[in-house]
Amino acid sequence: MIGTLFVKECRQILKSLVYYIYLVIFVVFITSQMSGTEWIDELDEPQPGQQNYGYGLSDSESVLMETGLEKLFEEVRGRSFLTYPFGFAKDVVPDNSELEEITEILEYCTGTDMMGLEEAYTAYWMGVEGEMVDYETYMRHLEGWHIPVREGLSYDEFLAGMEQVSQIVGKGSMYDGRYAHYAKEPLSYEDAMQSYRELCEKDGVTGAQMRLFCDYAGIIVAFLPIFVGVASCLRDRRAKADEVIYSKAVSGFTLMASRYAANVVMVFVPVVIWAFLAQMPCVYEAASRGIAADGFAFLKYSVIWLLPVIMVVLSASFLITEATDTILAIPILFAGGIASLFSASILTGDFGWKLIARWNEFGGYGRFAQEAGQLYLNRGLYVILAAAGIFLTVPVYGKKREGGSGPNGKIQKNRG
Repeated sequence: MIGTLFVKECRQILKSLVYYIYLVIFVVFITSQMSGTEWIDELDEPQPGQQNYGYGLSDSESVLMETGLEKLFEEVRGRSFLTYPFGFAKDVVPDNSELEEITEILEYCTGTDMMGLEEAYTAYWMGVEGEMVDYETYMRHLEGWHIPVREGLSYDEFLAGMEQVSQIVGKGSMYDGRYAHYAKEPLSYEDAMQSYRELCEKDGVTGAQMRLFCDYAGIIVAFLPIFVGVASCLRDRRAKADEVIYSKAVSGFTLMASRYAANVVMVFVPVVIWAFLAQMPCVYEAASRGIAADGFAFLKYSVIWLLPVIMVVLSASFLITEATDTILAIPILFAGGIASLFSASILTGDFGWKLIARWNEFGGYGRFAQEAGQLYLNRGLYVILAAAGIFLTVPVYGKKREGGSGPNGKIQKNRG
């Protein structure tokens, strides 16, 4: 019975205009974001004696201090501090006394007053102004200026200063430690070779591509399935078939389980197909270089990273829609998705319990491996929440079946 209902629900979804809008937006968005070929350069094996080997995240205390102080200098100059206190980005503008206190911390850590820092910064950019011919040159010069760090400044003193700034501007600022994700230093040949081996041997090349795919696809599947789920739940009412369906001699669990499963499958299948297509250029390029690509990365990452998002979004859509017989799920879940999206102060990792997990980078296997455990816990939680949502939806749906559905969406006694 559930198999028959599942097939019927899939057919109904295929008749829905909302579903095709979802498909079009998904394909257009992913295609526009994944059309670049910069990743091909990452497959070039590093050679001894190269001019540079790129940059990587640093755990050097001197680099961390330099990075944190540069972020602080930048925000003191702008008199505005970016924070993420409740998931949403918020600019904090301190009053004059607070700004003066923060400036004193900056001056203590650099050993230079604010005027001197401003003069050094301006002089540097005036000196390279005529060389600003393209974005690559700009980025090279951007990495060329570094703020001075006071001689003898200990790392503990630096951390104490960052904590003071954090207390002034509020939690969720760069000074809670987020600057560490911006601390980069040039890679050595040995470091570059390690990253290259990780890309080829542990990531199988396609793993790196699929993390980038999931970064973009995760945004779409956190929003668009809301509309698919709401449309599916309200379909019977629009067709004036709700009383007939409520009276069917099929359990509410069977009806709801088949409908939910059909929605999950119909939303997820295009994601898997496009993930497969997105990884194929990597497979071909790797093969041309004699590198063995992971042919199943598209499936592993789609199931672990994206399927739980689809499940929980559709589950919440079903629960809210069945409980209210309205489109209230759309604004509620949309707000939740936006909060998750803007809660990411960095775009590579820091998964926490966010619905939208970000990894906007090709590669970085070593760092991902360190944070993967949190991602698995995160996705496991959303699978549990999705299951709980559907189990809560069943009695709500069952209550309406017992009473029937009257005019204006009111439940009334079914006396037939």
